[in-house]
Amino acid sequence: MTAGAKPAARDVTRIRLGIALLVVSGVMTVAGLALRGPNPVDGHGLDVAAFVEVSLASTHALTWAILLSNLTLQIFAWMALWAFLRDTPEERLAFWGMVLSIIGNGLFLPIAGIVALTAPMVARLYREGNEAVIAIADSAIFGPLALPFLIVSAFALLFGAALTALVLWRSPLLPRWTAIPYFLHGLCLTFFAQVHFALEFSGGPLLLASALGIAAAVWRHTARPHAAPGDGRGALSPGGR
Repeated sequence: MTAGAKPAARDVTRIRLGIALLVVSGVMTVAGLALRGPNPVDGHGLDVAAFVEVSLASTHALTWAILLSNLTLQIFAWMALWAFLRDTPEERLAFWGMVLSIIGNGLFLPIAGIVALTAPMVARLYREGNEAVIAIADSAIFGPLALPFLIVSAFALLFGAALTALVLWRSPLLPRWTAIPYFLHGLCLTFFAQVHFALEFSGGPLLLASALGIAAAVWRHTARPHAAPGDGRGALSPGGR
């Protein structure tokens, strides 16, 4: 939206709702990772002892309910950010950032869902002495179909975060500082997640910080203090850098 553009009231409501979901996503990322704890999967493979402990934790169901729901809510947040920037010079970058991010989540969701739903049963059978069942969890992550999906998903999410960060840096409608934590959150939740839990977890606060800055700017630019009575429209102006 160019400076002085007047979005319809219904569009403003949808954009604000979507951007609010970005903030919610930041909160859910922090909560979900805190409940889950260290990732039992790292660059060396599946840590069986950690996998069993995490899968049989009393918080397992709640953890994955949060994390899987979060992956879905993020899609609407990215769509709202693109809609907010429609008709601006940054629209094209925002569009491809949205597309790549959605592809990344879309490829990751089925694998995450399979692992989340089967992990407790696999871990229980393993503790009962059936060690062969651990191959089920391993194939769901490192199998010939799953692993390429995970790799493409990680690259898509990282490139999507990079393009979105570039949009945040360039757009006069959004705070430039939000670009840095937004890009870093993508790095932490993809490739850095295999290095150390502290790096993976930091992706949550980074996303939340960026989302709060973006939401504040969107709320400010979609305010309608000068709208004519009954027209349901307001003006956007650059600023918030």
